Amino acid sequence: MHQPTPPAPGSGTFRADVEHGGIQFAVPLIMLAAGILTFVLIDRLVLHPVLGGGPGSDLRPFLRLVLSIVLAVSIGGGAEALLKRWWSSGRYLKLDPQGLIVQNKEQPPMRIDWDRRVNILRWRYSMQGYPRGGRERRVPTGHYLLACRLLQDDTVVIIHSFMPPNRAESVPNLTRYAVIEIATLFKGGLLNRMSYPDRPSIPADLLSGKQGQVWAAERERWVTGMELEPKAFVALTQVLEQRLPATLSQPAA
Repeated sequence: MHQPTPPAPGSGTFRADVEHGGIQFAVPLIMLAAGILTFVLIDRLVLHPVLGGGPGSDLRPFLRLVLSIVLAVSIGGGAEALLKRWWSSGRYLKLDPQGLIVQNKEQPPMRIDWDRRVNILRWRYSMQGYPRGGRERRVPTGHYLLACRLLQDDTVVIIHSFMPPNRAESVPNLTRYAVIEIATLFKGGLLNRMSYPDRPSIPADLLSGKQGQVWAAERERWVTGMELEPKAFVALTQVLEQRLPATLSQPAA
C-alpha cells in the first residue's frame, strides 16, 4: 500500500480519503473483468498446452477456476495500489509554517492559523459490536477509529483514521482521546445484523450529556470527516501537538 511521506514540522501535504468511493467501485469491477478474462484464456493458453489430454487433464476444470480466482485477486490488488497512487479524492490537508490549509475539490480552501486560538476535540472507539457499512466494512474488527476536530471561528476540520490497537499507541497523547461506545447506537437483533447498516440517529440524552460535544462531532464526521492513513494521521497529530500546545481544549471524557 502506498504510504504518504511524513511532512517536516513546518510544511507538507496529506492526501485524504485515499480509498475513496471511486476506487471502491472500480476495484471490484476490475477483479470481475480479470476473473472472466483469465477464466476464458487460462485453459486455452496454459492448461491445454501443458496438460492436454494426458493424465492430469481431469484437473483442468479445477485448476482453471482456482487460477482465475488467484489472478483476479492479484490483478485487483495491483490495480488498487495503482489507483490509490494516481487517482486522488481531491481532498488534501496542506501544512505551512503559519497554519493548516484544507482543500476540498471545487470548494474554496479553508485555513486554520497557528497564531489564533484553536479548539480541539479528540475521541476514539473500538470498531466491534456493531454492523459496519461503507469504508468501515474493510477495516478489521477490533481496530480503533481515532478522530480529531479542529475549530477556529467558522472553520471546522475533522480528520480520522482506522488503526489496530498497537498502532494507536503511537498517536501522541492518546489518553486525551475521549472514549465513546459507538455500539450503543445500534439496535441488536438478527434482522439488523443481516441488513445493510445505516448511520443511526444519536439520542438527545447523549448529545446533551457529558460527552455531548464529542457525539455531535462524531455525527459531523460522518458527513465531512477526512480519512487519513495511519502514518499520516500520526504525523499530523504530532504537528498539532507542537503547534497548538497553548490553545488545546477538550471536554471531559
